[in-house]
Amino acid sequence: MLKKLFLITAITSVIYADNYPISTQKPITNKTTTQKNTKYEKYQILSNKIDSKENIITASGDVLIISKTYYMTAQKVIYDKNNETFELFGEVVVLKDNLIQTISDYTLINMKNDNFKQYPTLILNKKSLLWINSIKSNKKDNIVSLKKSILSSCNCEDPDWSIQFSSGEYDVKDQWIETFNNKLYIGSTPVFYLPYFAFPADNTRRTGILIPTLGQSSSDGFIYEQPIYFAPKDHYDVELVPQFRSDRGVGLYTYLRYVDTMDSILNINAGVFKEKTSYFNDKTLEKQTHSGFEVEYKKRNIFSKNIDKQDGLFVDLNWASDVEYKNIEKDISNKSYEKKIESRVNYFLNTPDYYTGIYFTYYLDTSSKSNSGTMQKIPQLQLHTYSRPLVFDDLIYSTNTVYTNYTRPKGINANIVDITLPISYSFSMWNDYINITLKNETITSLLQYSNSEEAFENGTFIENKSIISVGTDLLKSYDNYIHTLNFNIDFTLPTVLVNDGDLYKVTNDSSELDSFLLNKTSKTLAFLLNHSFYDKNELSQIINHKIKQSILYDNINARLSDFENEITFNYILGKLTNRIVYSHEDKKLIESSSGFNLKYYDYFLNLTHYKSKKTENSDKKDLESYTIEVGMEYLNDYSLSYIQNYNIKEHLKSREALSFNVNDKCWIFNIRLEKEIIASDSNNNEPIKQDLIYFTLELKQLGGINLKN
Repeated sequence: MLKKLFLITAITSVIYADNYPISTQKPITNKTTTQKNTKYEKYQILSNKIDSKENIITASGDVLIISKTYYMTAQKVIYDKNNETFELFGEVVVLKDNLIQTISDYTLINMKNDNFKQYPTLILNKKSLLWINSIKSNKKDNIVSLKKSILSSCNCEDPDWSIQFSSGEYDVKDQWIETFNNKLYIGSTPVFYLPYFAFPADNTRRTGILIPTLGQSSSDGFIYEQPIYFAPKDHYDVELVPQFRSDRGVGLYTYLRYVDTMDSILNINAGVFKEKTSYFNDKTLEKQTHSGFEVEYKKRNIFSKNIDKQDGLFVDLNWASDVEYKNIEKDISNKSYEKKIESRVNYFLNTPDYYTGIYFTYYLDTSSKSNSGTMQKIPQLQLHTYSRPLVFDDLIYSTNTVYTNYTRPKGINANIVDITLPISYSFSMWNDYINITLKNETITSLLQYSNSEEAFENGTFIENKSIISVGTDLLKSYDNYIHTLNFNIDFTLPTVLVNDGDLYKVTNDSSELDSFLLNKTSKTLAFLLNHSFYDKNELSQIINHKIKQSILYDNINARLSDFENEITFNYILGKLTNRIVYSHEDKKLIESSSGFNLKYYDYFLNLTHYKSKKTENSDKKDLESYTIEVGMEYLNDYSLSYIQNYNIKEHLKSREALSFNVNDKCWIFNIRLEKEIIASDSNNNEPIKQDLIYFTLELKQLGGINLKN
């Protein structure tokens, strides 16, 4: 019987796919057909033989019953017109609404109230592929009562996992299953007992308990996290994650998601964790209670109601009492830790002619005991007008104005206005082989200082840049490939028109002004080459090569800037990349990065290497590290991977992880062994080295469990 299940499922799917009206179909050859009406719907009965006596219709021999709601087959069917019941015998298959399917030896269906009795029965939910094999089942209203049953979502004949239970109920309307005296089997081996178990039979959002996390830590002791999910309405839900750490303390993290309109969404996260006194003293932590919150809100089309205008509000507020709040939450949300937490409130209005915005940015430095010296940008205003013709079409201009209020309780503050006015004229020569652009750009910066112990004079800096850009953009086709070439020469001639007051690195070198650095332009002749080879048939890039070199002029002296070279080679199994930066002044390679990616059938390998060198004339740091990631997939459902981040300069593995994953159609199993280094709010400022074990087992449609160590 079980082997017929999937064949019948495929056949019935084809029948319902065309959605044809049953009454127009011709009867099957050499068979008898009859049609009857109930108060609910119209049925068509096809069989080898049909007898009718008073109100009883008896059909036998490969019986097929079709209606708008039902598709049923059996060897014998008795239909009682007065009681409106179907009694089916022998190899009974019932498919309702093309979703819930049952197979049994005997079925009695009452069409008045949609109740039925079956034994034995196999129930299959085609949407979730969850099946239940029961000795006996009865349906009354929307509840199916089950006796001595087995359920799983794996192969029926030899399931990888199954649950045997003595009794249970299946609510076909709410798609909710409750079972009693449960034994979980992995293969044929019993591994777990539960006196009561309840779960949804589909993936509809609903209130309930999510997958818990269990673990054991050498420092935190036994760890238990239990997410509790509330979904009272379609437009919002809440997730509570209480957690217990036997040697450390207890905490609660809360996540709220709310959709107020089709163009907006709100997320609120908050949490608190209380350390035990023994742990607090042993680790010499700065705070015994860790707390924090995050508020994110996005909304578009607040005031604009047409497609030509768009506006939007973005709110991202973040606060944490210390580092440990983020470390504990990372176990739940897997969010990366950052020492400086950024909060933003932005509003923009965009039209075909201009863009304007107002931005508020606040930084919280968790590595500092006081945030009073952290520079904030509250507010920042921007007005940008898009390019438009001036006098004639090829002469275009635009404007960009930005006002920024740099403020903090302790330390120098400043109000800065930056105004940029570019004007450009472009034309082509020699049949479009040469493209020439003439550009003039005036940049004005106005600085007003306050809250400083030293009396700095307000600054004004105005610079004019004249730029001549000459380039070519060529394409040539060969037998098997296409070559593209883009070559540009840009000559920039800056002129300082005004440099009044105290300007950092212009008229004043005081370190107190280093937050307000002005980028003074040098006279420059820049060369840029970018060319590529493409496969002519597939138009896929084979090689891309970029070269950048500039000549800087200081008064009458000329010097070469850093030379940059980047190349990417794409081949059938992956790609190779390399980028280098060479300092002519230091005569040294100051930065290099390389990457190698390989994907061969079910195997993959990713390698990256980065190195930078601090020199007299560069702002680089002495760094060198590599990352290796290697893995394989096999038998479609299994994968194994290894990743390592290694700091060569400090001879330190910042991260190392080994993962094994199984993603079968009916269950998921993941295990990851990981070593990593994280920050701590300990008074000794030493990072924490920790060994972790993450374990996930999920029985599809039922949920599962997460373990970490």
